Amino acid sequence: MRNLVVYGSLMDKSELENYNISLEDIELVKVSGYMRVFNQEPSNRIKNSINRAVLNVFEEPSLWFNAIVIKDISDELLTILDEREKGYNCSDFYEDRVTTYKGETLTECCIYLGKVEKVNFDILPNLEYLELCKEAAKSHGEEFYQDFLQTTYKNSQEEGVCLI
Repeated sequence: MRNLVVYGSLMDKSELENYNISLEDIELVKVSGYMRVFNQEPSNRIKNSINRAVLNVFEEPSLWFNAIVIKDISDELLTILDEREKGYNCSDFYEDRVTTYKGETLTECCIYLGKVEKVNFDILPNLEYLELCKEAAKSHGEEFYQDFLQTTYKNSQEEGVCLI
């Protein structure tokens, strides 16, 4: 069984409950070598607005972001989540990049990475989705929330990307 790294709206406790994921089956983590950014065209939250971006992550060696891990996720649940995350591809980590907030390294992790054709550097966050993600992060504690704010980026006309 693998460990699924989750970094956006699925961190929300009610979303987890919708998929019968117990809070006992999650772990707060930090993922090194990746950047979390609102630069993904939505597949489910379709809006005709510049404010339509959903979260994505991509490799960036000098950065990290926080997330939760759904431990020992079943193949059946992963198949269900594949439909939910249809704008993404589930990819395995090949290095030890996932560390718990307790300092333990997790192996056999996978993550949903945005499909290349869905990346757009000219769109801004979907504001409702941004608030959902912030509330989800806040529900995991103040330290986790502050880390979310300090490791989440958005597109910027002036700077390329900037913190939310």
